[in-house]
Parts: sequence; C-alpha cells; structure tokens
Amino acid sequence: MPRSVEPSRKRQRVGADRNAEGSAMMTRSRSRSQSQPQPPAAPEPNEAAEPKDANEAAESNSASEAAPRDAVLTSADIARLAAEDVDEVSARLGAVFSDPCLLARSFPHADAARAAECPVDAADVRRAYALIYDKTPDKVVADLRLLTIGAIATLNSDPCDEHDSQMCAVLILLLNPRIVEYVHDDGTPVFPELCSAILAQPPAQRTALMRYFTADRDEPAAATTEAADPSQAARRSFERYVAIFQAYITRCMETAARRMPPPRGATEAPPLKVSLHALGSSTALPLVAQCLALANSYNTAHGVAPYSVFYNSAVNEHIDIKDDVPRFRMPDGVSFCSYPFLLSPNTKSEIIRIESVLLMRTELQDSFFRAMFMGVTCPYLVLEVRRDSLVRDTLYQLDLKVNQDLRKQLKVRFVGEEGVDEGGVQKEFFQLIVRDVFSAKYGIFKASENSRYHWFWPQLGPMPDTLEEIRLTGQLIGLAVYNAVILDIHLPPALYKKLLDVPVTRDDLREVDPELHHGLMQLLRLSPAEVDALERSFEVEYDSLGGLCAHELVPGGAQIPVTVDNRELFVDKYVDFVFNASCERQFAEFKSGFDRICGASYVRFMRPQELELLVCGCSELDFAALERVTIYDGGYTRATPVIRHFWEVVNEFTDDLKRKLLFFATSSDRVPIGGLGKMHFVLAKNGGDSDRLPTSHTCFNVLLLPEYATMDKLRERLLTAIHNPEGFGMI
Repeated sequence: MPRSVEPSRKRQRVGADRNAEGSAMMTRSRSRSQSQPQPPAAPEPNEAAEPKDANEAAESNSASEAAPRDAVLTSADIARLAAEDVDEVSARLGAVFSDPCLLARSFPHADAARAAECPVDAADVRRAYALIYDKTPDKVVADLRLLTIGAIATLNSDPCDEHDSQMCAVLILLLNPRIVEYVHDDGTPVFPELCSAILAQPPAQRTALMRYFTADRDEPAAATTEAADPSQAARRSFERYVAIFQAYITRCMETAARRMPPPRGATEAPPLKVSLHALGSSTALPLVAQCLALANSYNTAHGVAPYSVFYNSAVNEHIDIKDDVPRFRMPDGVSFCSYPFLLSPNTKSEIIRIESVLLMRTELQDSFFRAMFMGVTCPYLVLEVRRDSLVRDTLYQLDLKVNQDLRKQLKVRFVGEEGVDEGGVQKEFFQLIVRDVFSAKYGIFKASENSRYHWFWPQLGPMPDTLEEIRLTGQLIGLAVYNAVILDIHLPPALYKKLLDVPVTRDDLREVDPELHHGLMQLLRLSPAEVDALERSFEVEYDSLGGLCAHELVPGGAQIPVTVDNRELFVDKYVDFVFNASCERQFAEFKSGFDRICGASYVRFMRPQELELLVCGCSELDFAALERVTIYDGGYTRATPVIRHFWEVVNEFTDDLKRKLLFFATSSDRVPIGGLGKMHFVLAKNGGDSDRLPTSHTCFNVLLLPEYATMDKLRERLLTAIHNPEGFGMI
C-alpha cells in the first residue's frame, strides 16, 4: 500500500530545537512529537560559499520545511549518526519511535514496484537493527528496548489514524531480532502486546500485514532463485515472519517445561508436560497463537508455504494432552487444541486417542450404573461375525446399535473360534472386512487402472442395498479411527478433503484418474482449430458397473460444443461430475457413516493429509527407528547374539518382507502415524535353540523368538513364519 509522504492532520508538528530536549533518549507522546530537520551541510573546503538569491533561499526553506528524508529513518541515518555522534542515535530513535505514523514512514522502499508490494524495506530495517546492536553502546540498545515498549503501548492505547501506516509500524517492530525477548520491568512479556495491536486492526489491515509477510525478498543469495520462481521467494519471506511468532511460543514452552527443580541426585529435571491453561495468564500465549491463526488462514487461502511450517516442535513435545483435551471441551476452556495448526499429526492422533479413551471410560461406567438399576448391559461394543459372512453380519449388527453403543470399546469374536480380543482380533477383523468391501464383487469402489486408488463407481441411481454397504464402509473407517486401528486401504486425497468439507480441485483428479486428468489438461493447451476438430460437447460418457451411460454437464449440454472460449468451464464441470454429481448419494451415505462415529471428535480439526495418515498410517519403513525403541524381555538384551542376528537379517529384507514381518508381529502391515519409532514392539525369549517357528502375541505387538544358535537358522525359521501368518503362529 502506498504511504503518504506528508503527515496526517493529526500528526502536524511544531519545530523545536533538539538541543533543548536535554536528553539523548526521550519518549514523548505523539501529540508533542516533533520532526527535527537536520542543519544544512557545511560547504566543502574547495567550494565557494556564495550567497543565494531570494528564489533559491525560498526553495531551500521550502525543502527544509518539508524535509521528507529527515522525517523518516533509514539504516544510512543510523550508520552516519553512529559514526558522528552516537548519542544522536538515541535522540533520533526517540523522535521516530514516539510516533507510530512517523515510524511507519521510515525505511521506505526506493523501488516503486517493490513499495507497492510492501512499503517497508525490510532489508534496510534489518541493517538498521544490526547497526544498533553491533555498532552502538549498550545504552543505545537499552534505549531501543524502552522505545519499542513505548511504541507498542502507543499502538494499543492511541493507534495511528492511518491504518495502512500502522501495519508498516508493526512490521518494523516485528523485525527487531530481540522483540520476543523484551519484558517489562516486572517481567511481563512485551511481544503479546504487539500481537494485541495486530488483532485490534480491521480485517483488511490484518490481511495487508499477511501480504507484507510475503514481500520480504531481499536476500542477495536468493536473487537468482527469486527471479526464476517468485513463489519460492514469497515462501521464504512468509516463513521468516511465521518463525518470529513460533520463537515466542517455543521460548514460553521450553521455559515452562524446565520450571520444576531437578529430582534429588539428578543433574537436570525431566521435561514437564505443559498445558495452555497453565501458561495463559503469565505469557498471554493465546494472543500470539491467534496471530499465527491469521497467518495460517492466509496461507490456507493462498498456499504460500507448506502447512507443516506452523507445527511447533516445543508444543508437540511438551503439551499436556491429558489436561488440554478436557479443557478443550469446556465452554470457556483454554487449550492448545484450539490451535490445531500448531499440532503435528502425531499429536492430533494422540488427542483423538485420549478422546476415545475418555468416552469409552464414560460408557463403561454408565454401563455399570445401568446394570445396577436396569439389568445387565454389555459394557463393550461386541460384534460376533462369521468369516464367510463378514460384511452381512457386521452390517446387520451395526444397524441395531444406537450411537451410545458405538462409543464403547470394540470387541470382535469370530463365531466358532476361541480367544479373547485384546486388540489383535479386531485388527484381523478390520483387515479382512476392508478387503471385502473394497473388492470388485460388492461394486462399491472402482480401482483405477493407472493408480493405486479406489473411487466410487459412478451411479446416478444406486440401489438401497448398495447405499447401506457404503454407509457401513464409512462406519468401519470411523470405528477404526475411534479404536486406533490402522487400515490397509487406498482412498485418494480427494475423499479426505470431502470428508472435511475442503473443496477438491483439478489436481485431485490426477490421483483418481490420471489418464482423464492428462486429457483434460491437454485440452486446455490445444489451439482453437484443434479444439474444434475434437467435436466435443458438454456431454460425457461413463462406465457404470459395465454399462455405458451419458450425462450432460450442463442443461442441454449435448447440443453445446466445446470451444476455446468455454473449455475452462467444460474442464471444471467434468471435474465436478467425477467428484460430486456421479457419486453424490454414495458419498453422502459414506460420510454419514463416518460422521456417526467421528463427527464430534477432533478429526474435524485435521487437515486432509493428516486424516489420511490417521486412517492409513505413514508409508516410511524406518526399521532403524523400530530397533531403537524395541523392548527386550525374557532374558534378551540388545547385545544378545540372537538379537544382533535378528536385526542383521531384518535389515537385509526387502520392503515387502518387512511388511510381512510387521503383519506377523502386529496383525497389521501398516506403519502408525509418527513412524515405527512410535510403535510399542517387544522381542521376547521363547526358549532355547530349537526347530520351533517364531510366534507372536499380536494384541500386544510381541514377537516370541527362540534363541536360535545360528543366523542362517534364524533367517530360515523367520521367513517360514512370516510367509504363513494367518491362523498360524499368531495369537
């Protein structure tokens, strides 16, 4: 936004003699702040000091009165004053920082094009701060702190009437490398007060500040990259400002986490778990988080930087989830859960797990109370199913359950089989049933021939039985999330977007139907003659369970030819048909089933990519991380020869064999969110050397390993076991 060179009426000042001020650093109210023109430079020795005529004198006086250069501050001014008279630095800073509008007009961009993006030359601001901290005495540095505190107080109590300028002043204050460290004499942090000034601005001005965050592109080392890809420059700039707010949050979290004195005999205290409720009053951290929320909303709308830049590692490491989750459910509760952009996928999955545990515990207690007064009631959600009729049995039993029952802990029993479900049986149940519902025989999902993803079969009038099975599929995925079971399913990112009410785009079509996406993108690049030669209309044909059907993308589309002028509309309507019109009723039933379980959970605060991780786990097989966290039992240690042989053999496995090993030991070949380093995995001794195969307790992720005498024998026995997992060796 362009800024005025002339001060507003509210900022008219009266000239005064600087020497009369008495002190080098003087914080004044803006009603008494004064612009102080510099005395004219003395003539060089070799110049003749000739008297000026009247016109020249008038022009000189006029220029001196306007003195636009002297009314603002630049790094060159700081450098000159520091070299000539360092005391003048504080005086000049005092004159500028006492008036937010004058501060806002400082450090102007010389380049008009750059000034249109952001009036403040951020590189010049950083140079000025560097000069102050590196080239001036401690007194000037101390004065800068007091002046900054005063400027922030003025922004909150008597804001500048020029809103655009106020955002420029905020930007200059944010660029102070020590801004997050400043505290009042009583120890109260200053940075939240600056955040309060930002939040008090009208929405248009807050948006302008976010736009300024993307315009700081003056890094010389990045000049070549910026010219080639301006979006990368905007990303670096935006991340630089986000890091300022993150630094304050990190500082608060790490300080609070080390507040407890170390236990007796320990050199340092273990990190504490911290809740936002405990931090809120002393740090005003919610104000800072709200400013980050503004930046997150802007980034969501414009896609400047990856969403992961908002994750705060200190929050994710120290958050007290057990305290934060209940407070999040309170009407006036203060919780980190209110700021989901700060939380990593692993933390969000833990929040959802805690939510589920609390609900299951509540239902368990209620069941006991109901049993006392109303007769026996089952405290669990029990499904008794036959292996040869999984889908039908599950659908029938879930339809009989009320929502209250679905919040209970799931227990699965296969008819005719003994065993207690401590987690392993339900893992197997989900593994088998999703294999069925995603198979071609049910006609619910269609697997793409060119990608690994499934999408709904396009049907404009699906049968009621089909809709019930689709609703069941949504419920199954919701139950898996609620019971912390990872599924081996391949649904495209577009489905997770739709579940969270995030609009799908053309790019999402690439995952569902790569060939169609390529064809539509080619259409947008054809010449007018080539488009006409295609003789396409706004009618498309599609395969509906083996039958060829036609659909008009717009009313009367069969009679509307596709041209260069309307091909963009054609592409958008086609994408909308694939993701919406062709499966409207199917997706509505799917979402209804999913929301029946997860509609009120923290899932709704996740991003689509995070929800996909929660449902399917991550794809990285980092067995080195698994080795680091493995627990040894029954006499085994990390140094036991058979254990060393085990990891040598496993590290030689292909990814396919590693997944088979995971399935054998845990009843799932999926990697939990956060990676294998987050998995509880136990290697336990199962006797001495013998010909017995390894076995596993899949409920508890325990692999029982005999103490084989040689590595070759261990390899042969382990491979035999993992190639024959179902109904053999798994308990």
